[in-house]
Parts: sequence; structure tokens; C-alpha cells
Amino acid sequence: MNILKDFLLQLALVSTLIYTYQIFFALKSERSGYEKLNLSILFGLAVLLCMYFPVYFSSDYHVDIRVIPLLLGALYGGWETGIFLTVLIVGFRIFKGIDLGFYTTTLTLLFSMPVILYARRFFIRSHRAMRVVISLALLVFYSFTGLTTETIVRGETYAEAFRIHALHTVVSITALLFFVLMNETVRRIIRINQQLQTEAKDAEIAFLRSQIKPHFLYNALNSIAALCVDEPGKAEQLILDLSKYLRSSFDFKQLKSFTTVGEELELVQAYINIEQARFGARLNVEYDIDPGLNPDLPIPPLVLQPLVENAIRHGLMSNIQGGTVRISVHQGEGGSIRFAVEDDGCGMNEASREEILKPEGSRKGIGLWNINQRFGFYYGNGLQVESSKGIGTKVVFTIPDGLKEGIGLAAGNHRGR
Repeated sequence: MNILKDFLLQLALVSTLIYTYQIFFALKSERSGYEKLNLSILFGLAVLLCMYFPVYFSSDYHVDIRVIPLLLGALYGGWETGIFLTVLIVGFRIFKGIDLGFYTTTLTLLFSMPVILYARRFFIRSHRAMRVVISLALLVFYSFTGLTTETIVRGETYAEAFRIHALHTVVSITALLFFVLMNETVRRIIRINQQLQTEAKDAEIAFLRSQIKPHFLYNALNSIAALCVDEPGKAEQLILDLSKYLRSSFDFKQLKSFTTVGEELELVQAYINIEQARFGARLNVEYDIDPGLNPDLPIPPLVLQPLVENAIRHGLMSNIQGGTVRISVHQGEGGSIRFAVEDDGCGMNEASREEILKPEGSRKGIGLWNINQRFGFYYGNGLQVESSKGIGTKVVFTIPDGLKEGIGLAAGNHRGR
């Protein structure tokens, strides 16, 4: 009975470590690129705990279920994790003292680990049911190798070795079956959650792109009509700007893709040209673009233009005299890219500033809450809004350098479809 209790203690330790990681840290590790490192540490700790609290069959003979975290670590973490766990096991046995158990452990790992790492390529490509079969087959192979090395080192027969390890083998197979099935279930839930988040962001972008307000189109067409007689050249350019603006806004085929800084600036320029034709001298625009900035830098679509639209409509045009919008794009320290949209319009107080970034708050700002949420999803940080009543408003967001590469790959993949 004490033997079964010891096995249950080891199972509880391994379960706690594995599922604490899966529930609280797996998604963050995958995004940050530290998944293999975290898996190595997690399964390494599980291995050490199993070996530190073994199951004693007699005063000089004990076993443990270290094979469970060893297999899971190698299959899910890769060859780096597998080698790390192998070295950790051998190192712990050396620390505890070189005895017959050290030799059986070392020989078992020497013959088993190459097979486990080779089988991993099939494990990764397989569906859930086949993963269970592969993992169980590897456990049986590992157990058979362990029994063989034990009969050689200890001089026992297969019957004697199997009799001693029968309960150990049954517990190991049951535990591995449980852990693989549960691990696959948790990972499936995480993948579904990621997919749902992505689809939700795509739906938000679709909503933004559909928000071409009728009065904006009406005013733009009126401005073009007024220019047709006296300034036909300017009217033609304005039609081209409106066409560019509408084409970008209605381009649902690129719904799931990223745009680039250059394309977003072109959209901003087209929008500003239309609004300047309407408001004339009341609307001034200043650009402060880093001359060394790469225009192909990928960014989520419709993030800069709505900020400029918000600054013009709710910042400047609330004043009779209008004002100036300043658009800045600069590369900061460490390779990060900083965007800023600033106006010298009516501004707002602290309560209003906090309200516009709340999901249930006022919709006076055009897409500010949406943009803030999307930046939090992609980059882990949102918009910074600075405003003073009667002075103006400044909205800033930053793309960290460490995340541009992954976003760039995503953009390239979508554009290639």
C-alpha cells in the first residue's frame, strides 16, 4: 500500500508542474519564443522530484516514474529538451553515488533516447490518436530496454526483473496515457482560443473598414463637384485620392493581412487631401517622418488613419479656427518604431481621456478603443493618450523591435496567399 501511495505522490507532483505550466504559461511562452526553455526547466524539475522521492521496494532497491516527464519533454520540447533531461538524470545519479542503478540508468538512456528523438518527427506530424500510440510504444521500448540492461548489470532473469517492475510498468503506462491525452486536450483548447482571438480581431478590422460614414462621402463628392468647373485638375486629383481611400477601406480580400507603414501613410495622405479640400485653411498638417525608416515595416491595418481622423474631427474641427495635426513616425532606441498623432485642438479632461479607452465608454473617439485592444493583442502594449483641455491631444503607440520579425513573417505569409 505504501508503494502505491509513493507512486501517487510522484504522479501528483508531475501533474501539478505540467498543468500549472499549460494553464498559466504555455500561451505566453509560445508567443515570446521561450517555450523550449520553459519546457526544459519544467520537465527537468519534474524529473528531479521523481528521483528525489522514489518508490522503495526494499532498502537497496527503488524505482520512479521519471520516464513520464522524460518522454513528454523529448516529444513536445524537441531534441534539446531530451538531451538536457538525459544529462540531468545521469548527473543526479552521479550526485547520489555510482552504483548498479547508475549503470542501468545510463545504459537505458544511451539506447533509448536516440530512438525517442527519431520517433519525435513522426509524433509531431501525427494526429491525437496516433500520438498516443507512438508515446505508448516508446514507453514500452524504454521499459524493455531498462529490463534488458537490468538483467545484464544485476544478473537477474527477465522473469525476476518483470516481477519487480510489473506494478511500475502498469503505473507508467496508465500515467503516460493520461498525461498525453490531457496534454493534447489542453493544447487543442489553447489553439482554439488563439483562433477565436484572431477571428475576433479580423471581425473588428472588418467593422472598421465598413465604417465609411455617408456624410464623409457626401462631403467629399460635394467638394469635388465644387472644383470641377474652376479647378478640374485639383478635382481629378481629389477623385484619385477618394478612390485610393475607398479601395483601401473596402479591401476585404486583405482582411487577415498586415499592411505596411508606407501603405498606411498613403491612406492617411489620401484622407487628409480630401479633408483639406473641404476645410481649406482651417486644416494644417505637418509630417515628421524618419528619413531612414523602412516603408515596408509591417503593422496592423487601420491604426494610423483612424487616429488622424479622430484628431481632425474631434480635436481641430471643434474649434472655429481649426488647427494643426502633426504626424510623427520615428525609429527609437533598440530598433523600436514610435508613432505619434498630435493636434492643437480642443483637448479633453482626465475623465474623458480615460473614458475613450474603455469598451463601454463614449464612442466619441473613432476606433480608439479598438486600436488600443488590437495593439495589446499584437504587441502587449496599447495606446498612450496625453491631453489637456483647450491645449490639444497626443496619441502615441510603439512597435517593439523584438516583435517586428514575427509580425513581418505573418505579413509576408498573408500577402503570399
